Amino acid sequence: MNLSKVRGFVIAAPWSGAGKTVVACGLIRAFRRKGITVAPFKVGPDYIDPAYLERAAGRPCYNLDAWFCPGEALRRSMSRGMRGADLAVVEGVMGLFDGIGGTPRASTAEVARILELPVLIVLPAKSLSATAAALLKGLLEYDPELTFLGVILNGVGSARHERILRRAVSGLDLPVLGAIPREEILALPSRHLGLVQAEEMDLEERLEQWGETLIRRVDLDFVLYRACEKPLALPHPSSPLTPAVIPGKKVAVARDRAFSFYYRENLDLLEEAGAKILFFSPLRDPFPEEAEALYLGGGYPELFAEELSRRTDLRNTLLRRIKEGLPVLAECGGFMFLLEGIETGGTFYPMMGILPGVARMERRLRSLGYREVRFLRDSFLFPKGSLARGHEFRYSMVLKGELSGLEVRDAEGRTVETFGVVRENLVASYIHFHFGFLPEVVANFLV
Repeated sequence: MNLSKVRGFVIAAPWSGAGKTVVACGLIRAFRRKGITVAPFKVGPDYIDPAYLERAAGRPCYNLDAWFCPGEALRRSMSRGMRGADLAVVEGVMGLFDGIGGTPRASTAEVARILELPVLIVLPAKSLSATAAALLKGLLEYDPELTFLGVILNGVGSARHERILRRAVSGLDLPVLGAIPREEILALPSRHLGLVQAEEMDLEERLEQWGETLIRRVDLDFVLYRACEKPLALPHPSSPLTPAVIPGKKVAVARDRAFSFYYRENLDLLEEAGAKILFFSPLRDPFPEEAEALYLGGGYPELFAEELSRRTDLRNTLLRRIKEGLPVLAECGGFMFLLEGIETGGTFYPMMGILPGVARMERRLRSLGYREVRFLRDSFLFPKGSLARGHEFRYSMVLKGELSGLEVRDAEGRTVETFGVVRENLVASYIHFHFGFLPEVVANFLV
């Protein structure tokens, strides 16, 4: 990859639910038809949107998060995801300036500013006319350090509505790059943790339709022209912080419909440090006996609780291996899997029983936000006193659960009530960690 020739842009909106994911996927597919290799990225800690972007691009999607990876670490994240690509398409998170605690910190705008990427605005146009100009004017003027590529009007009701909107915004220094009609196919289904997972849908037909819509409705050549005006200043993915290579250690990673939430960069860092990753399905596969460590990511174990509860063979193997000292990192859904059971819809399903407590699914959101974790005792992964950063998003709580060996605060420094256990060979909690904040711990995983 010639880092001096890398180009890209950020897709942002004034608020969530504006259609960023559909537009991003459609643009990626449209550019791929032009023979362009597109690297997809997602701002923030989300796992679900990246799966859509990955399917659209046909290559891994990387998270760009200024809380997990501030400054130079963020540029390394992007550089890692750009390997072998011509163009970066970065889907933003929430509204353009929505960040931590009512500030732009860790927002889409901050990521765009750090990476010096131009911003393409997706404006949800339903029921708007002249107010569209006021909204766009506010976005353009709020941060003079940002560069704007243009605006796509999304959800336009008719040809007349489009004419009205174009007239309303014509006085702004912001080109209208296209207008997308309000159609059912240009939407995505959702559930309690966000969008329905990409692997649960027949997504290919939708992606092709989105790409075709963007080809017809958006000036792609102008988007490329503006995006390519300035090359990105990116470092080489490797850095002095990249852990030393420790070849050959085999790390089992749970991956199936129940467990699919992993930051791609975490897996990359493990492999770059010499790990051999052994993917397996807790829904159907035996535990890889040759594995020397286990990474249990998040996902939707509650949706597959009945199937998981029948895995007594896996339970017996894991109980034995963990008692023998197998190092385990379990995050959110993986943590729930290690508990005594999961209660959902009024029914109790036994799980691994390695940790005390029952995860009970609730109807309302129980916890959401960035987390900074201080470790109060040594473990295989984090030395006592070290800090790590991650994210928590859950609709469950743990009956008779505990918080042992770690102290958890939010991004504003306030103590957070949550659940988790740290032991010598076990780090298990509701927190999804990002190794980019402290890449040295990858070596600990592989010792």
